[in-house]
Amino acid sequence: MTAIAPKALDRIPPLQAVIFAGGATVFLLAAAGLLNMALAGAPKPPILGNLAVIAHLTTVLAALPLGLSQLVLPKGTIRHRIVGYVWLALMVFTALVSFAIHAINKNGLSPIHLFSVLTLVSAPVIAFAARRGRVESHRRAVLGLMGGGLVIAGIFTFIPGRALGQLVWSLFGRG
Repeated sequence: MTAIAPKALDRIPPLQAVIFAGGATVFLLAAAGLLNMALAGAPKPPILGNLAVIAHLTTVLAALPLGLSQLVLPKGTIRHRIVGYVWLALMVFTALVSFAIHAINKNGLSPIHLFSVLTLVSAPVIAFAARRGRVESHRRAVLGLMGGGLVIAGIFTFIPGRALGQLVWSLFGRG
């Protein structure tokens, strides 16, 4: 007997599959931590009262599932273009607002802000490559931004002591 897999998932290259799994994990952990805070009364980290942090978290949590859907749904369609531009706008806004967050380095930027710079450099490359029909350049830039700007940066948010880290670790009695 053979397993039946959806057609779209049969064609996902390995790197794309890893980025999809990583992004889905980051999204689900963040959502679980926030829901635990909202529904079960886990203590709210003080930084979650900061408007820049709320805006950053809101836009990145909207960008994650949109980006993940782009990885597995058909390319070149009007839906792909519209969702792609919305995703890029969310990513750029997320990056820009991150420069107002100084939780790690109270006096300025921290190494995690390099992901914001990556986003601001990658966004025009992604848009221009798509508009010019340079599919491979577009694909590489999107995967780089998804892998670095969403998955790797997202993993850093779960470090104990950071706001999402506190919320997620509290799910396991460690927060």
